[in-house]
Amino acid sequence: MRTLADKVRICAANNADLYEAVFRALGLREHRNPFIWWSESPAPPYYSNLTTLDSDPIELQLKAVKQLSLALEGPFAVKDGFCRLDLADLGFKLLFGASWIWADPNSAIGDTGGRMAVGWQRICDADALRAWENAWASDNPSDRRVFPPAILDNPGVAFFGRATTDGFDAGCIVNRSPEAMGLSNVFAKGNDAETVYRDAANAAFAHANGLPLVGYEHGDALRVAHITGFEPVGDLRIWLQLSE
Repeated sequence: MRTLADKVRICAANNADLYEAVFRALGLREHRNPFIWWSESPAPPYYSNLTTLDSDPIELQLKAVKQLSLALEGPFAVKDGFCRLDLADLGFKLLFGASWIWADPNSAIGDTGGRMAVGWQRICDADALRAWENAWASDNPSDRRVFPPAILDNPGVAFFGRATTDGFDAGCIVNRSPEAMGLSNVFAKGNDAETVYRDAANAAFAHANGLPLVGYEHGDALRVAHITGFEPVGDLRIWLQLSE
């Protein structure tokens, strides 16, 4: 029987697996040990340069943040997966708090018989991926691409979208880890956020082969995830370094 602490560690590890996949697809350096994942390369939009994987080695994690501050030329973000770090004295501000979420494969949203909702499809080529990212990042102030075609070669990552005549109006990413399937980057361009979140979860479960579904959300998306059937299992915080 997994404890809440076990579930949080599984969530954090799965999220770091997605980070690895994205940074490697972009050709960026990244590193990992049992306690942290980090990169000295400028992170793509919406990504942190360090994320914690264990709740205990606080001093080691703080040392790593300080080293990144020296290695990186500009401000960067830190994902504290266990709400254990106070980075205010190191020149960071709390950007937002969020909750790790979890759904067992025998939950109501997992009982779909391995079927995706009508209109949903897996993204399999570069042109479709670009159309998917354009829909997902329509409010992205940066012109940097986050998901290059190389990521489609990673068997542990899958992109799903709901196709329309004008591209995609909903979508998500799922990524596989040994103990869980991650659901992230859920977006809906209409007013059907609850339907889209459930459809995205169903797409992930259809791809999960019996693994639990995990992720993290905050704000209204967390409310929608809860309505869909996810349970919050622990808190995390995102810190952003202040500009000098």
